[in-house]
Amino acid sequence: MKRINLLKPLNLAHTPTPIHRLNRISERWNGEIWIKRDDMTGAGLAGNKVRKLEYLLADAQAGKADTVITCGGVQSNHCRATALACAGLGLHCELLLRGDPPSEIEGNLLLDHLSGAGLHFIPGERYYDNLSGELARLATEVKARGGSPYIIPEGGSNAVGAWGYVEALRETRRQCRGLGLDPVRIVCATGSGGTHAGLLVGARLEGWDVEVVSITVSYDHDETVLRILEIADSMIDRYRLNIRVVRGDIHVIDDYIGDGYAKAGRDVLDVIAEMASCEGVVVDP
Repeated sequence: MKRINLLKPLNLAHTPTPIHRLNRISERWNGEIWIKRDDMTGAGLAGNKVRKLEYLLADAQAGKADTVITCGGVQSNHCRATALACAGLGLHCELLLRGDPPSEIEGNLLLDHLSGAGLHFIPGERYYDNLSGELARLATEVKARGGSPYIIPEGGSNAVGAWGYVEALRETRRQCRGLGLDPVRIVCATGSGGTHAGLLVGARLEGWDVEVVSITVSYDHDETVLRILEIADSMIDRYRLNIRVVRGDIHVIDDYIGDGYAKAGRDVLDVIAEMASCEGVVVDP
């Protein structure tokens, strides 16, 4: 494999994250189910976004940026992780948040506020119709006051950020070998597509015959497949990878979107409760 322009990542995540068997869930669900604990990548920086930020913020620093601009929902995990990581690195952060300002600041939005990030709320329709234009507008404002902006896309999902999950795939394979595991399938959640794309590209590079399946939390099947394929193709082009990913390689399930992003129904809450009571593991809705 020949790679170009692959920066040394920052050390933001606590890795490797552990893998362990879900004993009682495996019995209840009649399967052999293991979990990789990427909820343990850190405290305020926990979750899959941190692995992406290790590469994205390294790229921002390499380009001498002093302000990072990114976007997401009002309670976005990605925005929270980006804001806190920027604060720790001495970078300013501007967040473009989808939705109206809430009457009370709580949850991830509170952490965004405490980090010192600039918060910019826009209606959902405007967000979806002209996201690139809104990000460019913020970048222009940063330049006008003498700053040097770096834009991170929604979810940190591009060729740079997704490499964090190429390395996560390699980490997972090493752990599986050490545990004597030969999984047939890796399942993850997906929104903007970067985690799935990174895992799939990583599996191809490793020559690991494991199926990658994602459960979409926002976009429908076809839109999600397209997003994943575009990111995978951009990784192949950027790093000159000698692999190929086609639409048929991408397996997405969109049966659990429910009423929409961040709107958990009773079935989702029941699974969260089952995981917590059976395994002591709290998963996201």
